[in-house]
Amino acid sequence: MITVLFSYLENIKTEINFKKVRNLIIIVVAIILLSSLFILEVEPNQQLKTFEDALWWSIVTSTTVGYGDIFPVTFRGRIIAILLMVLGIGTFGAFTAEFANLFMRLKNRKEFGEMKASYNDHLVICGWCKIAQEVIAQALNEEEKQKIVLVANIEKDPYPDKENIHFVRGNIDDEVTLKRAGIDKASKAIVLNEDANDSTTVLSALTIESLNPDIYTVVEVENRQNKKHFVNANVDEIIITNQLNSQLLVRTAFYEGTSNFIEELLSNKNGNEIYMLPLPADDSGIKFIDLLNKYKQEQDIIILGIKRKGEIITNPANDEIITTTDDLIYISKDSIM
Repeated sequence: MITVLFSYLENIKTEINFKKVRNLIIIVVAIILLSSLFILEVEPNQQLKTFEDALWWSIVTSTTVGYGDIFPVTFRGRIIAILLMVLGIGTFGAFTAEFANLFMRLKNRKEFGEMKASYNDHLVICGWCKIAQEVIAQALNEEEKQKIVLVANIEKDPYPDKENIHFVRGNIDDEVTLKRAGIDKASKAIVLNEDANDSTTVLSALTIESLNPDIYTVVEVENRQNKKHFVNANVDEIIITNQLNSQLLVRTAFYEGTSNFIEELLSNKNGNEIYMLPLPADDSGIKFIDLLNKYKQEQDIIILGIKRKGEIITNPANDEIITTTDDLIYISKDSIM
């Protein structure tokens, strides 16, 4: 929270016209001090006994508050009061206008994707294409409070009313743009193949990995032959769109209803979804078949496989011993974490 506040103040700092604000402050201080001296000189002692009284009167009069505890009774004093009110309204109006313009400029900069993201441990989505909105919707369904930074070379923020989605305008393979997206502080990145051009996607992945080697990067790839380039870029997971589509088409043709089953597992809008869970310490050393029965009976979930040292093992052998370093891959209506 403090980091976000400092970042927001930093954005404000870059927008403030310090010379104009300084001049306004000098004018305000000069008006208040001079009016305090003049009113103290022309008013009877019973009205204004000290300079502190005169200073108090000048402040409340210039801001048009006017408590009425001290007021001028002489003609010259009332003339000073009128001038002070007129000057006070103008000066404080100028202050108000300056800060109103400041926040309007900040709003416009955010809308046009010019402001630096201030999130930590967030998800960066690179690219704007026909599936981008669905990807963002799925991410928010998975975790409603997930902070997302969208990097895309489009004109305006497509989510102006979403507080947890920050838009950064620019090319997805541009280092400066990715730095504004806070890629060095992000935990996950999804790189979409926005122009059906794997070269742009691989450049984006290379830049992301160079700026944040610890980030978990998932990329969408058009051509299977380019997979090796993404492996060399140290991408964590590669989704080959055409390959998945063709495989799903064939499976559905031979086994009716397969596509509906897969869609339910991949979508987090309804039904069961796929989750991953670090193996609880109490379950270490148990055979897979025993673990499968235990979790089905106690948690009503089905274990599909395990992740062991980065390798996915689906439907392990019944006597496979599950160890503490394994992650369980399971399907359930809700996460049990």
